[in-house]
Order: sequence, then structure tokens, then C-alpha cells
Amino acid sequence: METKHQTLIVAALEKVQSCETILEKISSSCCMPIRSKKMQDTFKGLENLGNQLKEATEESMSNSIVEIEQCGSQIGKLYVSCCTEKREPLYQQLLKELNEVHNNVHRVKGTAH
Repeated sequence: METKHQTLIVAALEKVQSCETILEKISSSCCMPIRSKKMQDTFKGLENLGNQLKEATEESMSNSIVEIEQCGSQIGKLYVSCCTEKREPLYQQLLKELNEVHNNVHRVKGTAH
């Protein structure tokens, strides 16, 4: 794989790690135990995304896009059902980081705009 692609993948992996850190902050301050299943599913999705990125094959890059979309959906569900405005900036940052991962994967695939 090209050095440029490797750099993009490393940057994407760093963003996934950032997402995990932000989600941990959100999770640790959540007052609703019922949301813990959704949180855990999101953590698993981020872990799966990281694994796909580390694989760095054409197929895994395509799988990464699917995983990003699923994580974004899960994060969106958590975001819109959050009961406090204090976590709103965390959700916004989380979605921004995930968007950057998405953009990097498309750059690697050669399908970026």
C-alpha cells in the first residue's frame, strides 16, 4: 500500500481512538442504564472499524464505510435521546471525528470528492 494511503489510515485509526475516548466520557456520565446496551454496541462498532482499517485491504476499506455508517447511526440515536445539553459538544465532536475517518477512507479508495 502506498505511503500516502498508510498515512491516511494511521490518521483514521487515531480518529477512531479519539472517538472511543469521547464515547467513554459520554458513557461514564450517562444516567440511564437502559442506554448501556447501545453504548456497548457503539464501542464494538468502533472496535470493528479499527480492525477493518488495520487490515487495510480493498475489501476492508469498503467494510469500513459500512461500519462508519452504522456507528454514525448508533451515535445519532444516542445523541438525540441524550437528556443533558452538557454532553452535546461531545456528541458533536464524536460525529466530526467519525466524519474525518469517513473522508480518509474515501481518499484511500480514490472516491473522495
